[in-house]
Amino acid sequence: YLEEVDLATVESHTRVDVDKETGDPLRTQMVYVDEHTCIGCTNCAMIAQSTFFMHEEHGRARVFQQWGDDDETIQIAIETCPVDCIHYVPYEELVRLEEERRDQNINFKARLVNQSENSMSHQVGGAVRFTAPQTISGNMGSRCNNCPSRGCRDCPMYGVGKNPEFERKEKERQARIERGRLKRERDAQQKRAEL
Repeated sequence: YLEEVDLATVESHTRVDVDKETGDPLRTQMVYVDEHTCIGCTNCAMIAQSTFFMHEEHGRARVFQQWGDDDETIQIAIETCPVDCIHYVPYEELVRLEEERRDQNINFKARLVNQSENSMSHQVGGAVRFTAPQTISGNMGSRCNNCPSRGCRDCPMYGVGKNPEFERKEKERQARIERGRLKRERDAQQKRAEL
């Protein structure tokens, strides 16, 4: 599966399954690794191999396929992270984070010294500009485990399949699919009747 993906440039938001009619993602909950916090332990990439991989350049975990593994496997991978750097985020935020990540320059040596991403000390070969850690909604304030802090009603962490907003959208999506199926059947029967 990994052979098909260019791991150097892959952005998981480009590979998200979407509703063909509305263009909306089928799931509201996405997974994102904060590479500034990640220590490269490989736990997530070893457990959920169809979702996470280890980025060669930075030695950090990254998501290449949203929900490539089942929900339980991904949750186990997240729970094994020793630094809690894997977050659930809404799709719109995932797009923003992955686009911001394109130009990031992580000071990987700072992790060994003082965790200061913007520190100018311990640099070799002159001044190098390192990017600051990204602002991830899952990092703000008190929250449920990795809450995207959009409020409980829209929260993808409300419970697997139990979020009332998700269930409402899913019922609408299933009804559209059923209406489309019935319309295709009627059209096929009408064609047969005309023949």
